[in-house]
Amino acid sequence: MAGTEARAHDASAAAPAGPLSEVRAGERVIVVEVGLDAELAGWLGAMGLGPGQTLTSIRRAAFGGPLHVRTGSGGELAINASLARSILVAPLPSQRRVG
Repeated sequence: MAGTEARAHDASAAAPAGPLSEVRAGERVIVVEVGLDAELAGWLGAMGLGPGQTLTSIRRAAFGGPLHVRTGSGGELAINASLARSILVAPLPSQRRVG
């Protein structure tokens, strides 16, 4: 776990962090911090939403509905707005294509 925490710290130092609830569709981010009680944070981590894990925002439901995300392992989840506000994320650095 120390490796994922270090990566999360590196990402937060490289780019400003903000709540998952503010991420636009198509953006890739890394989870920096989960501001919830230990039990819920542990459950989210097991689902792919823990510090150091990457997410891609897929879409946001209308009228304040859930945010749909894809985890780095390929799982898809719908996160309600309250939970999404408690998950701090940072943008992933741009990846340059070679050739």
